[in-house]
Amino acid sequence: MLCDDAGNGDSNNFPSGYWDIGDPSFVCSSCGALFWYEERLANYYKAKNPKYSGCCMQGKIQLPLIKRSPLFIENLFIGQDARSKHFLQNIRSYNNMFSFTSLGGKIDTTLHDGKSPPVFKLHGQKFHLMGSLLPCESVVPKFAQLY
Repeated sequence: MLCDDAGNGDSNNFPSGYWDIGDPSFVCSSCGALFWYEERLANYYKAKNPKYSGCCMQGKIQLPLIKRSPLFIENLFIGQDARSKHFLQNIRSYNNMFSFTSLGGKIDTTLHDGKSPPVFKLHGQKFHLMGSLLPCESVVPKFAQLY
């Protein structure tokens, strides 16, 4: 659908006559990933039931199911108690606290051949390292202590 942005009150976001392909409403039959019709494989260009490979390569790649979060964490997101409401109201602040941490984990360095952009791949559990918020006496502040 070709859209004209005249009269929508927000003409700075899109050039006049931008192409709106709508919502992704086609589902990969192998893994359930959502796609736009325009993302179909070339072999299925005119198909009513197009095939897609940008997700699981038509079932060739199978990812393990995501482990369920600990019940305490899950309840913070779906609970109706005061603790859950407080958490959801302050979730950005909690997330920002981790912006001053160092990411750690077992790093796989075999993927980088020096010819392509660096790849960062972790195996196992990732973790964050965080120093003291206040420096020790007579020690120059560093990292998050500066803020």
